[in-house]
Amino acid sequence: MRRTAAPLFALVAACATTAPAVGPQGPYQADHKDPAHAAEVDDGAGNALVSDALARFERAQRAHQAGNEDQARAEGKACADLLVSFVDKYPDNRYRLVLLRMAAQAELDAREWEAAARVAARLGADAVSGDTSKAIAARLGATAWQQAAIQDMRAGKIPPLQLVGFEARKGAEVKPQAPARPWAAFVEEVDRYARLASDPAVVTALGGTPDLGQLELVAAQVEFGYDNMEQARRRFWALIQAYPGQADVMESAVPYYLETFRVLKDDPGYDDALAKLQPIVAGEAKRARDAASAPGAGEAQKKAAATFAKLDDDLTRRLKGADYSAAASLLRKGEAADKAGKPAEGAARYREAAALFEKFAAENKDSPDAPNALYNAAVAWDKAKDNRKAVAERERLVALYPDAKIVPQALLRLGVGLALDGNNAGAAKAYESYLSRSPDGPQHCIALQNLGVALQNLGKKPEATQRYEQFAADASCVKEDPNNAARVLYEAGKLLVESKRPQDARKVFQELADLEGVSGTAEKAYQADARERLAKAK
Repeated sequence: MRRTAAPLFALVAACATTAPAVGPQGPYQADHKDPAHAAEVDDGAGNALVSDALARFERAQRAHQAGNEDQARAEGKACADLLVSFVDKYPDNRYRLVLLRMAAQAELDAREWEAAARVAARLGADAVSGDTSKAIAARLGATAWQQAAIQDMRAGKIPPLQLVGFEARKGAEVKPQAPARPWAAFVEEVDRYARLASDPAVVTALGGTPDLGQLELVAAQVEFGYDNMEQARRRFWALIQAYPGQADVMESAVPYYLETFRVLKDDPGYDDALAKLQPIVAGEAKRARDAASAPGAGEAQKKAAATFAKLDDDLTRRLKGADYSAAASLLRKGEAADKAGKPAEGAARYREAAALFEKFAAENKDSPDAPNALYNAAVAWDKAKDNRKAVAERERLVALYPDAKIVPQALLRLGVGLALDGNNAGAAKAYESYLSRSPDGPQHCIALQNLGVALQNLGKKPEATQRYEQFAADASCVKEDPNNAARVLYEAGKLLVESKRPQDARKVFQELADLEGVSGTAEKAYQADARERLAKAK
């Protein structure tokens, strides 16, 4: 059974990047270490701004450690403002990129998300920013816009990001739309960060990009949440290719990738994607299992192995269910062919569907979908006009899965099939079984009527009369379909007359005479005859 993956919102914190000090030449790139003191900036009188900013930074740290978050945020905001003021005043200072990076980080610490995004954008756009500085700016900007989006969602300024899967949509069509402003800006910054981080030299300068996969995952989820399924599919597949061994990425990227096919109702695409994914995940599951069992393996390796094992099991189960999906598709194709006036083509598709449903049930006997597969196989044989095979599948379903929820419905249709084949005894048994399981079930009226007919055909008129009387005494059965009720009441009345039960017959004929809503020609004739019988009996 296909499952919908749970949403994952990665909250990636940007970290200040430090590197060994370089020589006095400048300007320094954003990955250069923070100045230890204002004098390092070497700008003359202007370094008082830096000195004040560093002091504010220290006070923010102390306030944070003391649990005074309001003061920490205020001091952090002041620190950022002072650093930006310095860069405004001394735009050619060799530390300006470092100070802009520090200012953006301080704005993040102060939870001034859009302010942080503006400073990060300034850092990335500086004329002397190299690829490493631009990558740092994009990472800071992505973090800022993600947090801004979350803040706006909580405040009700933008709609919540809802990752609605196939089942929850209940057949609703996708409605692609542009992401809200903060989410759109987030995706743009993530894409910029990813492009820059494709350069090994940049990755080396940054000391790695451990947050990139999670940021790209959220970007893909944003597209999914705004119904941009084609873009989401492309992003999830790129993640799978880029991070096949990263468990925390794969456990979300893989299910969501498959879900894009389901949401777009692309069954062939889903099956192809599943067949392509399963070997990838199986290989990573083995590697993760080996790593977790190696001497000295830590909790991270064990957790990754568990994640991959669960994902591998899920895909294996899905792969086994591919026949079920294909069979359902063939069933729909048969119905479409019938509707288009192509009965021969429809019958061929129905037979193919039935065979695939049977194959699934035979190969997955313990699957919760096995009873439904047998039920659908019988439906397909019905549509292919092969009643005996439909009967055989329903008998198999009842025998193998007597407690399945679908069995009562199967019993009712089994009775109809057996009656068509002339097996009234078998039909009566099926209807009685349905009524014993579901005496008040949604189709108990039909079961009572059909059981009466089967018993009557077997010559068991007293038993047939009893079932017709049950039908007549049930107000819901009488009101459900007046024409059908008229037929049953008339037959019940005649049997009661034959059984020499005139009082009971008059009661049933009176109910027929008083029945409202009768519209059929034959049924009106039954009603007229009932009134005539009642008049003669007076």
